[in-house]
Amino acid sequence: MRILRYALIGVLLLTLAAGAVFYLSRTRPSDSKEIEPRYKEVTVGYGTFRVTVTADGVVKPIDRIEVKSKASGQIEELPVEQGDFIRKGDLIARLDQKDERAEVAKAQAELDIARAELKQAQQTFQRRRELFAKGFISAEERDESERSLAVAKGKVVQTATTLDRARERLAESVVRAPSDGIILQKKVEEGQIIASGVSNVSGGTPIVDLADMRFVHIEAGVDEIDIGKVVMGQTAVVVADAYPAVEFLGKVVRIAPEARVEQNVTLFNVIVEVENTDGKLKSGMNTTIRITIVEKEGILLAPVMALTPASGPEAGKNVRQVLVKEGDAFVPRTVEIGAADFKQAEILSGLTEGSVLGVAMTSRLKEENLRLEERIRRSRTFGRTRKKPAGE
Repeated sequence: MRILRYALIGVLLLTLAAGAVFYLSRTRPSDSKEIEPRYKEVTVGYGTFRVTVTADGVVKPIDRIEVKSKASGQIEELPVEQGDFIRKGDLIARLDQKDERAEVAKAQAELDIARAELKQAQQTFQRRRELFAKGFISAEERDESERSLAVAKGKVVQTATTLDRARERLAESVVRAPSDGIILQKKVEEGQIIASGVSNVSGGTPIVDLADMRFVHIEAGVDEIDIGKVVMGQTAVVVADAYPAVEFLGKVVRIAPEARVEQNVTLFNVIVEVENTDGKLKSGMNTTIRITIVEKEGILLAPVMALTPASGPEAGKNVRQVLVKEGDAFVPRTVEIGAADFKQAEILSGLTEGSVLGVAMTSRLKEENLRLEERIRRSRTFGRTRKKPAGE
């Protein structure tokens, strides 16, 4: 029985081996077809090569002024609202002026009295000088009238200064626009008592924030990888989230010398100045800036995915190898490239417009190779003998 069992096993193994040989002989030709490289075809042509740096930004006023009052008091008049356009000298706020007007009236009265006393002192001095010349009075009496005249003159100067200061305080109770601009924020209301921005230790009470928005700054954070490509004076295109179809033109006017870190990303602030005559750009709007670093028009371009590093004596910084379609085959050729990014490259020599390049379908080729290796590995197990069980 044992001999018969071994004979049957031998026949079975021979049958399996023959089947394996037949299977491999039938499948090998088709497998060789399947692993032939497959190519995606791309065409070389003329176009525009452009390299840009993009970053998110925020609209900022160029000169934002926090307007305060030099005087303290209660606001009686506040004719402005947020968003109003005002010109230099326009009224922003008027405080209660009763005390200031009273001080002006008092100072004016004291000046009038001082002037009257000066007039009297001048007349007295003139009479005594004549009397002294005739010998009717002593030198001491003449000198006394001269001193009285000097005191009267000093009092006029003193009271005139007091009146000027009182008038200044009256004028300070009226707050006017220091420049043309738009009211960005209104921080007080009529009836509110405010503190002086000059004499108060806290810095005083802000009334409004004012800015000229005819030109604005876009403050954007540029990644440190790209900051080396940005230079002063470069043209930038700004697109606001509020107006996605509108492009505003500006130029780079400032590059921060120090970085800031935001969510573990190192950024450098770049300031782009934009003309905003139509007033569409508002303070605080979110924007995207696009700075063109390189722009070449009408140059020969090829996809970067069709280029591979050259090897051997032709290897170089600007030398690449491509597969050019000639008839039904793809043949290697060396080309020289110029400007390039991750999508396309400028072809300086080696190709012409209309050249068809082949890009190997590496993922599909790898998949076919793995399938072939698996089939061969499985076929080699068909003729393996099983270990004898113990006791046989």
